[in-house]
Amino acid sequence: MASNPVAPEFNQVSLKTLKLRPGMFLQTQRMEKNSPNYEAQFLGVIDEKCLMVVPVGTFSIKTGMKAGETFIIRGFTGQYDFYFTSRVIQAFDFTFREPAFAYAVLSFPDSVEARKVRNSIRIRTSLPASVTGVASKATQPVTLLDLSADGSLIRSDESLGSIGDMISLEFSMGPDEQLSYVVAVARVCHVHIGDEGYLTGVLFENISTADRLMIREFVVAGVE
Repeated sequence: MASNPVAPEFNQVSLKTLKLRPGMFLQTQRMEKNSPNYEAQFLGVIDEKCLMVVPVGTFSIKTGMKAGETFIIRGFTGQYDFYFTSRVIQAFDFTFREPAFAYAVLSFPDSVEARKVRNSIRIRTSLPASVTGVASKATQPVTLLDLSADGSLIRSDESLGSIGDMISLEFSMGPDEQLSYVVAVARVCHVHIGDEGYLTGVLFENISTADRLMIREFVVAGVE
């Protein structure tokens, strides 16, 4: 039986290591059991002092961050999967203005838990696939927009889950006469809601060595 590769471990790094870009999406959640996730966008940072985020959507603005609360912040830079805790220093709500605007100032984290998850070659694709939620058991058709031996970017009509959730992913690749069928359990790393539905980045957590090698060969052939 083929052994499953061990996922990279989280290590402590500085926030500066992540090279966060203004506009990138984050997931924020209170440090309370069963607390909902709020989506936000990174606005900017003052080194060693604070960082600023913009809540996304009315729900996030009206029920989201309040001064004094502590949140866990999760995100994916395209190279690093990361999380850290931060306290809300001050929240500003200008939703009564036109256009509406709100943002929060968060404490600067002493360190960030991060792991480098993208070392592999990645190609653009348009592969049909199906996803089943490990917890929900609901299955839906999706499209793989890019693919590497480590993970994929998935487009779907409905949410595949929140950051940290596990999903089961099934898809085929290669020419019709030599189709390779792949099954993998993946973890949601980042989520973005756009005009074309949900864009979900996932990291393969449980996949056979044979399937990972098939993906690598498929990707390399696509580059060539």
